[in-house]
Amino acid sequence: MRFNHPAKFGIVAFCLILCNVIASNNCYGQATYLPLNRDLNGFFDAELNRNDFTAHSAIRPYLYAEVNEVIDIDSVFYRARSLYSYVELDSGKYGIVFPARHRKEYNGSADMWDSRNIRIVAGPLLSVNGGYDVASSKTISGSSLGAIITAGFGKKLAVSGSWQTGNSAFLPYVDAAISTSEVVPGRGYAHCSKEGYFYSNYAGYISYSPDEIFNFQLGQGKNFFGNGYRSLLLSDNTNNYPYLKISTKIWKLKYVNLYTIMNDVHGSGGIPTRFTRKYATFHYLSWNITKGISIGLFESIVWQGKDSSGTRGYDVNYLNPIIFYRPVEFAQGSSDNALIGLNLSIRFLKNQQLYGQLILDEFLLRELRAQSGWWANKHGFQLGLKSYNLFKVKGLSLQTEFNYVRPFTYSHGLYSQNYSHFNQALAHPLGANFYESVSFLKYQQGSFLVEGKFSYALKGKDSNGSNWGGDIFLDYQTVRSREFENEIAQGDQNHISYIDLRFAYILLPELNLRLEAGISNRLLRAQGITTQVNFIYLGLSTSLSNVYHDF
Repeated sequence: MRFNHPAKFGIVAFCLILCNVIASNNCYGQATYLPLNRDLNGFFDAELNRNDFTAHSAIRPYLYAEVNEVIDIDSVFYRARSLYSYVELDSGKYGIVFPARHRKEYNGSADMWDSRNIRIVAGPLLSVNGGYDVASSKTISGSSLGAIITAGFGKKLAVSGSWQTGNSAFLPYVDAAISTSEVVPGRGYAHCSKEGYFYSNYAGYISYSPDEIFNFQLGQGKNFFGNGYRSLLLSDNTNNYPYLKISTKIWKLKYVNLYTIMNDVHGSGGIPTRFTRKYATFHYLSWNITKGISIGLFESIVWQGKDSSGTRGYDVNYLNPIIFYRPVEFAQGSSDNALIGLNLSIRFLKNQQLYGQLILDEFLLRELRAQSGWWANKHGFQLGLKSYNLFKVKGLSLQTEFNYVRPFTYSHGLYSQNYSHFNQALAHPLGANFYESVSFLKYQQGSFLVEGKFSYALKGKDSNGSNWGGDIFLDYQTVRSREFENEIAQGDQNHISYIDLRFAYILLPELNLRLEAGISNRLLRAQGITTQVNFIYLGLSTSLSNVYHDF
């Protein structure tokens, strides 16, 4: 049985959720999700990762109700009326709220639209930024505008939607990446404009929590599995995508089933009917073994929307909610792109966290033992450390992380089944055939934030028609440069260092409205040529998601 049109998949999923809404009368918690933005999550990240708490911190975005079990989010947001909180009036009614900072008392008539069991919160999304690249003597500027609205119906159902459109110029290396991929990183299809590129994106969800065990979410957005800055499993590097997510929380376990619709947009001109459809399903099982040790098991499978007959659609065999997929794949005689992975987090001394990941694409144990460098031994790993309240200074934190991905990882024999969406990698922005070190030193006190960042990456790229395994968009049936003796960063070696120092003052925590200034330096050494960016920037923006330009 297969759904040959994504709309049918969405309709069926929505009907399943609606049936559960109608059938359940229990009242529990808040069904709202918190945004993925690092700065916003930084308000409560230290408390969430203390070793005496049992939050499933590797599954993001966080569900409000689960985080609120650990820490009072409203108090973290300066006890302001939060865009993401549910505050019930004495009358037992809910209403519309426009966020206001440092307000401790609220007048129902002034702040809320009074309607039984309904609460609606609205806010603007805006960005105005500019800067100057000393190296290229180029002025860079951009702006975007949009809005977000979140509605709560009782305490079990939440609906959220946002839309944003922008027009921006970009630094030369980002501009080059956009020209190749045809997309603005993490934002949407890049349409050429006088200033640079025009883009727009939208996100939203319907979230329902019938009880303490289940949460159902149908939406358009991003997901992230891991404790690090990067994720080698599933990250928020790409554009938004449609998904159905079912989260089940029992005892010390949390299990996520994530069903998605992905697209390849090469040569489409941004016209949706020209997108190449593909689908992906993800499973993530988190187990809090102790209050300080958590382990996560991950698997994913990506398959093309059309087979040799021209129609395949959504293969319902992959709706199977049970981890693992490999037996299902083999039973189907399938050559779909399957990955399995592991996430580990060890919290100790209350303010320290050691974390890591392992991703396995394909491998033969015989070849691993022989250390032959066989091309299809495709894997990667991550190792990182977070330290909060460093040197007993409240608000001072350190994070350092190392990522390593072998050549050809995430690629596939069929171009349409690589591990990507909207021409961007679903895991690490650098794709494969690299190693990277990235570190952050941050001090945050109240509304003020200062952060220093340093990263270094060695990335192997292709040239002159070669295939060294660094481009996940090349199918591995393309002539490989060698079968054996493949090593990390082979091919044309690109040495990339990135330094950024930024200062921010957060004007409205609920929307992450911030005034920000900083300076960044990017140095690229490749083929004996050094290219440098020295960028001074200033901006005012609301940011609820992450955008990655450190590649």
